[in-house]
Amino acid sequence: MKRLLFSILLFSSLCSADILDAQVKYMKENVFHSGEHAVYNVYFNWGWIWIHAGNVEFRVKEENVGGKDCYYLFVSGYTRKAFDKMYTIRDTFSSHVDTKYILPVDYREAKHEDSYYCDKRYNYFRHSDSTKVFMDFVRNTKHWKDTMTVDHQAYDLITTCYKFRNIDASTIGKNDIVGFHMLFDSEVYKLGLKFCGKETIKLRNGKKYKALKFVPKLITGDLFKHEDDMVIYVSDDNNHVPLLINAKIKVGSIKAMLDDVKNTKFPMTSLVK
Repeated sequence: MKRLLFSILLFSSLCSADILDAQVKYMKENVFHSGEHAVYNVYFNWGWIWIHAGNVEFRVKEENVGGKDCYYLFVSGYTRKAFDKMYTIRDTFSSHVDTKYILPVDYREAKHEDSYYCDKRYNYFRHSDSTKVFMDFVRNTKHWKDTMTVDHQAYDLITTCYKFRNIDASTIGKNDIVGFHMLFDSEVYKLGLKFCGKETIKLRNGKKYKALKFVPKLITGDLFKHEDDMVIYVSDDNNHVPLLINAKIKVGSIKAMLDDVKNTKFPMTSLVK
């Protein structure tokens, strides 16, 4: 459960593969740009107690990789000092993606969670009909490598997050399910996000936003009782910034909530003044 505190913001809970893809289109222009910086507070609820467990930060900048213009997408998750006594997390995720199609070039995931450590690295090499991924894994004292051939549209965790933001919301209807393929370790999983319409939400910092509501179709079991126990809200404007994620788990609930976002590509017109 503790490792979910930050992964839940990154859509890392795997969803059922038995879904249908909506015929969605993507924005002609990327909805984010270099310099964007978003900070999220992560709260854990147990009974009537709410604990501010930690924070997650998303950053975007431009870099050149092998002569190709790329976005460098960097995410860091860390517990607050008060929570460190219970459980310490210092996680980082990063991906280089090409600036035109948001296709990944490389990916790295480094987790330091108490005595647990892992380091995952992917390098993508594209051919005309498929993509070959070279993977290098370290988990505590174990080290191994693997190679996979995947579809061009199979993305890592971070690329999936930013690709999701580029959906043209005007092309999907209520209850349509948007499908993604995500590479996780040495397997490709299918994610399904159901569009549930629009709402106005209020965050703990007092700000109100017009939002688009999505519900992942979760796999029930040890963590979730119901397949709709997570709700994701993104800003109903041209930025599609994630605003709030609510997740009910068997031992309480988790909220990941936007605290501040700077240097968005477009004005945050979803903010209700």
